[in-house]
Amino acid sequence: MQLSLFEHQESYAHEDYIILTGNKCAHDFIVDNKTWNCLILYGPSGSGKTHLAHIWQKFNGAIFINLNNFVDAVNSSNAFILEDIEKIQNEVLFLHCYNYAKENSKKLLLTSSLAPSALTFKLNDLKSRILSTISVGITLENEELLRLLLIKQLTDRQLQVSSRVINYILTQSERSLSRVRHIVDIIDEKLMYRSTGVTIPFVRSVLNLGDSKNL
Repeated sequence: MQLSLFEHQESYAHEDYIILTGNKCAHDFIVDNKTWNCLILYGPSGSGKTHLAHIWQKFNGAIFINLNNFVDAVNSSNAFILEDIEKIQNEVLFLHCYNYAKENSKKLLLTSSLAPSALTFKLNDLKSRILSTISVGITLENEELLRLLLIKQLTDRQLQVSSRVINYILTQSERSLSRVRHIVDIIDEKLMYRSTGVTIPFVRSVLNLGDSKNL
């Protein structure tokens, strides 16, 4: 057992990406498809979009940007990543960045928690460009997504947990991404004071803490 004496650091290594039925297409498109210059990667929060973006970053020498630093960064690379485009409010600047990347043959990976058709941009030119952009989605079922998140959170903290314990956590806890994150946080915290590892009785005590609203 390795104790977490410091705040955990999330791993974005390619070998740590967990491929499941609902994300295999997106993974293969990011890793193997070299034909696109602009792509929208969409899927629910916690589904692994940022992990895939980091994998693509390493393959392409890409830079994570925001709208404010795009102009300064544009000459530093030929590949860029702009995340959470559903949160963008400055649509004019976003359109400018999009057009600049397209016109100068820069690669641009965009991520979104919403499918392109569900984005509510008001600028018509921006709408049309987004809808015409190649997109690929992560469509994990709720149970599969929770299992993916749980395994990833435990792995990032270097916690070795059996499949029996993982199944127990999923069957006994509330079905939500935030709840899974809270449970892993408290497991990591409380495990420092125990030597028995992550067992079902230990997890049961953690879940009881949650019932007492101590999570």
